[in-house]
Amino acid sequence: MILALYIKIERQLAASRFEALLKPMPADIRQKARRYLHWQDAHACLFGKLLLIEGLNRLGQDGPTLIHQLQYTSFGRPFLPGKIDFNISHSGEYIVCALSNQCRVGIDIEKIRPVNLPDFRSQMTDAEWATVNKSADPLLAFYYYWTRKEAAIKAHGHGLSLPLKEVVIGEGEIIMEGVAWPLYEIELADGYICHLVMDKRVKQQEVIVEKAKVERAGQ
Repeated sequence: MILALYIKIERQLAASRFEALLKPMPADIRQKARRYLHWQDAHACLFGKLLLIEGLNRLGQDGPTLIHQLQYTSFGRPFLPGKIDFNISHSGEYIVCALSNQCRVGIDIEKIRPVNLPDFRSQMTDAEWATVNKSADPLLAFYYYWTRKEAAIKAHGHGLSLPLKEVVIGEGEIIMEGVAWPLYEIELADGYICHLVMDKRVKQQEVIVEKAKVERAGQ
Protein backbone atom coordinates (compact mmCIF):
# COMPACT_ATOMS: atom_id res chain seq x y z
CA MET A 1 0.00 0.00 0.00
CA ILE A 2 1.05 3.58 -0.68
CA LEU A 3 -0.48 6.10 1.70
CA ALA A 4 -0.39 9.83 1.01
CA LEU A 5 -1.57 11.99 3.89
CA TYR A 6 -2.03 15.73 3.64
CA ILE A 7 -2.90 18.71 5.78
CA LYS A 8 -3.74 22.34 5.05
CA ILE A 9 -2.34 24.94 7.46
CA GLU A 10 -4.13 28.24 7.00
CA ARG A 11 -3.03 30.18 10.06
CA GLN A 12 -0.37 30.27 12.72
CA LEU A 13 -0.90 28.25 15.87
CA ALA A 14 -0.68 29.90 19.25
CA ALA A 15 2.86 29.59 20.57
CA SER A 16 1.72 27.38 23.45
CA ARG A 17 -0.10 24.99 21.07
CA PHE A 18 2.88 24.83 18.73
CA GLU A 19 5.25 24.03 21.60
CA ALA A 20 2.89 21.38 22.99
CA LEU A 21 2.83 19.58 19.63
CA LEU A 22 6.59 19.98 19.23
CA LYS A 23 7.53 18.76 22.71
CA PRO A 24 7.32 14.96 22.00
CA MET A 25 9.58 15.29 18.94
CA PRO A 26 13.30 14.39 18.94
CA ALA A 27 15.61 17.18 20.07
CA ASP A 28 17.05 17.81 16.59
CA ILE A 29 13.58 18.29 15.11
CA ARG A 30 12.59 20.65 17.93
CA GLN A 31 15.73 22.70 17.37
CA LYS A 32 15.25 22.78 13.61
CA ALA A 33 11.62 23.92 13.87
CA ARG A 34 12.52 26.72 16.29
CA ARG A 35 15.29 28.04 14.04
CA TYR A 36 12.99 29.00 11.17
CA LEU A 37 12.39 32.70 10.73
CA HIS A 38 8.93 32.28 9.21
CA TRP A 39 6.13 30.51 11.05
CA GLN A 40 5.00 28.76 7.85
CA ASP A 41 8.35 26.94 7.60
CA ALA A 42 8.32 26.03 11.29
CA HIS A 43 4.80 24.64 10.99
CA ALA A 44 5.73 22.66 7.87
CA CYS A 45 8.65 21.10 9.76
CA LEU A 46 6.42 20.12 12.68
CA PHE A 47 3.38 18.94 10.75
CA GLY A 48 5.45 16.97 8.26
CA LYS A 49 6.62 14.85 11.20
CA LEU A 50 3.11 14.64 12.65
CA LEU A 51 1.90 13.32 9.28
CA LEU A 52 4.73 10.79 9.33
CA ILE A 53 3.75 9.58 12.81
CA GLU A 54 0.09 9.23 11.78
CA GLY A 55 1.06 7.38 8.61
CA LEU A 56 3.28 4.98 10.52
CA ASN A 57 0.46 4.29 12.95
CA ARG A 58 -1.91 3.56 10.06
CA LEU A 59 0.61 1.09 8.65
CA GLY A 60 0.67 -0.80 11.92
CA GLN A 61 3.86 0.74 13.27
CA ASP A 62 4.63 2.63 16.48
CA GLY A 63 4.91 6.14 15.06
CA PRO A 64 5.81 8.03 18.26
CA THR A 65 8.65 5.60 18.94
CA LEU A 66 9.94 5.33 15.37
CA ILE A 67 10.16 9.11 14.93
CA HIS A 68 12.99 9.02 17.48
CA GLN A 69 14.87 6.56 15.25
CA LEU A 70 14.93 8.88 12.25
CA GLN A 71 18.26 8.73 10.39
CA TYR A 72 19.77 10.28 7.25
CA THR A 73 21.70 8.83 4.35
CA SER A 74 24.96 10.36 3.14
CA PHE A 75 22.83 12.24 0.58
CA GLY A 76 20.64 13.71 3.34
CA ARG A 77 17.56 11.59 2.64
CA PRO A 78 15.71 10.76 5.88
CA PHE A 79 14.84 7.12 6.57
CA LEU A 80 13.63 4.83 9.32
CA PRO A 81 14.80 1.35 10.27
CA GLY A 82 12.63 -1.40 8.83
CA LYS A 83 10.61 -1.66 5.64
CA ILE A 84 8.64 1.61 5.73
CA ASP A 85 9.79 4.23 3.24
CA PHE A 86 8.49 7.81 3.34
CA ASN A 87 8.88 11.23 1.83
CA ILE A 88 7.54 14.67 2.81
CA SER A 89 6.88 17.81 0.77
CA HIS A 90 5.25 21.16 1.40
CA SER A 91 4.33 24.29 -0.51
CA GLY A 92 1.95 27.13 0.20
CA GLU A 93 -0.64 25.98 2.72
CA TYR A 94 -0.27 22.23 2.06
CA ILE A 95 1.99 19.59 3.57
CA VAL A 96 2.01 16.02 2.23
CA CYS A 97 3.64 12.81 3.41
CA ALA A 98 3.84 9.62 1.33
CA LEU A 99 4.58 6.29 2.99
CA SER A 100 4.82 2.71 1.75
CA ASN A 101 5.57 -0.70 3.18
CA GLN A 102 6.34 -2.15 -0.25
CA CYS A 103 8.40 0.31 -2.28
CA ARG A 104 10.44 3.52 -2.29
CA VAL A 105 8.43 6.72 -2.65
CA GLY A 106 9.06 10.33 -3.53
CA ILE A 107 6.45 13.09 -3.48
CA ASP A 108 6.49 16.74 -4.46
CA ILE A 109 3.80 19.40 -4.19
CA GLU A 110 4.11 22.93 -5.56
CA LYS A 111 1.84 25.93 -5.37
CA ILE A 112 1.59 27.47 -8.82
CA ARG A 113 3.16 30.90 -8.59
CA PRO A 114 5.16 33.03 -11.01
CA VAL A 115 8.78 32.03 -11.67
CA ASN A 116 11.34 33.19 -14.19
CA LEU A 117 11.13 30.21 -16.53
CA PRO A 118 14.49 30.75 -18.30
CA ASP A 119 16.21 30.12 -14.95
CA PHE A 120 15.15 26.47 -15.23
CA ARG A 121 16.15 25.84 -18.85
CA SER A 122 19.22 23.83 -17.85
CA GLN A 123 17.07 21.43 -15.82
CA MET A 124 15.04 20.25 -18.80
CA THR A 125 15.62 18.32 -21.99
CA ASP A 126 15.18 20.08 -25.33
CA ALA A 127 11.86 18.29 -25.87
CA GLU A 128 10.57 19.23 -22.42
CA TRP A 129 11.58 22.85 -22.86
CA ALA A 130 9.89 22.99 -26.26
CA THR A 131 6.69 21.59 -24.76
CA VAL A 132 6.71 24.22 -22.01
CA ASN A 133 7.22 27.08 -24.46
CA LYS A 134 4.57 25.85 -26.90
CA SER A 135 1.99 25.30 -24.17
CA ALA A 136 -1.07 27.54 -23.89
CA ASP A 137 -0.05 27.93 -20.22
CA PRO A 138 3.77 27.66 -20.02
CA LEU A 139 3.80 28.16 -16.24
CA LEU A 140 1.39 25.28 -15.66
CA ALA A 141 3.34 23.06 -18.07
CA PHE A 142 6.55 23.91 -16.24
CA TYR A 143 5.12 22.90 -12.85
CA TYR A 144 3.87 19.60 -14.26
CA TYR A 145 7.42 18.79 -15.31
CA TRP A 146 9.06 20.22 -12.20
CA THR A 147 6.96 18.31 -9.65
CA ARG A 148 7.50 15.06 -11.54
CA LYS A 149 11.25 15.56 -11.63
CA GLU A 150 11.45 16.59 -7.98
CA ALA A 151 9.35 13.63 -6.84
CA ALA A 152 11.57 11.32 -8.89
CA ILE A 153 14.79 12.72 -7.45
CA LYS A 154 13.40 12.36 -3.94
CA ALA A 155 12.40 8.75 -4.56
CA HIS A 156 15.80 7.98 -6.11
CA GLY A 157 17.46 9.35 -3.00
CA HIS A 158 20.77 10.63 -4.37
CA GLY A 159 19.76 14.27 -4.56
CA LEU A 160 21.11 16.47 -7.32
CA SER A 161 24.04 14.14 -7.91
CA LEU A 162 21.54 12.96 -10.54
CA PRO A 163 20.90 16.15 -12.57
CA LEU A 164 17.24 17.00 -13.17
CA LYS A 165 17.94 17.21 -16.91
CA GLU A 166 18.71 13.48 -16.82
CA VAL A 167 15.35 12.73 -15.21
CA VAL A 168 13.25 12.05 -18.31
CA ILE A 169 9.46 12.22 -18.26
CA GLY A 170 7.73 9.29 -19.94
CA GLU A 171 4.09 8.25 -20.28
CA GLY A 172 3.05 7.46 -16.71
CA GLU A 173 6.66 6.94 -15.68
CA ILE A 174 10.00 8.60 -15.05
CA ILE A 175 13.21 7.31 -16.59
CA MET A 176 16.30 7.58 -14.37
CA GLU A 177 19.58 5.93 -15.26
CA GLY A 178 17.75 3.74 -17.76
CA VAL A 179 15.20 2.50 -15.21
CA ALA A 180 11.47 3.27 -15.35
CA TRP A 181 9.85 4.52 -12.12
CA PRO A 182 6.01 4.62 -12.06
CA LEU A 183 4.43 8.06 -11.77
CA TYR A 184 1.08 9.13 -10.32
CA GLU A 185 -0.60 12.52 -10.17
CA ILE A 186 -2.32 13.45 -6.90
CA GLU A 187 -5.03 16.10 -7.14
CA LEU A 188 -5.31 17.97 -3.85
CA ALA A 189 -6.46 21.52 -4.54
CA ASP A 190 -6.85 24.15 -7.21
CA GLY A 191 -3.63 26.07 -7.73
CA TYR A 192 -1.41 23.16 -6.66
CA ILE A 193 0.28 20.33 -8.53
CA CYS A 194 1.43 17.16 -6.78
CA HIS A 195 3.13 14.04 -8.13
CA LEU A 196 4.14 10.74 -6.57
CA VAL A 197 6.95 8.52 -7.89
CA MET A 198 7.81 5.00 -6.73
CA ASP A 199 10.14 2.19 -7.73
CA LYS A 200 7.39 -0.40 -8.14
CA ARG A 201 4.15 -0.27 -10.11
CA VAL A 202 1.02 -0.79 -8.05
CA LYS A 203 -2.68 -0.75 -8.80
CA GLN A 204 -4.32 2.66 -8.67
CA GLN A 205 -6.57 1.52 -5.81
CA GLU A 206 -3.48 0.76 -3.73
CA VAL A 207 -2.57 4.47 -3.74
CA ILE A 208 -4.63 5.93 -0.89
CA VAL A 209 -4.82 9.72 -0.55
CA GLU A 210 -6.47 11.06 2.60
CA LYS A 211 -6.67 14.16 4.74
CA ALA A 212 -4.76 13.48 7.92
CA LYS A 213 -6.53 13.17 11.24
CA VAL A 214 -3.85 15.44 12.62
CA GLU A 215 -5.72 18.13 10.68
CA ARG A 216 -7.51 18.94 13.93
CA ALA A 217 -4.20 19.91 15.49
CA GLY A 218 -3.79 22.63 12.92
CA GLN A 219 -7.06 24.36 13.73
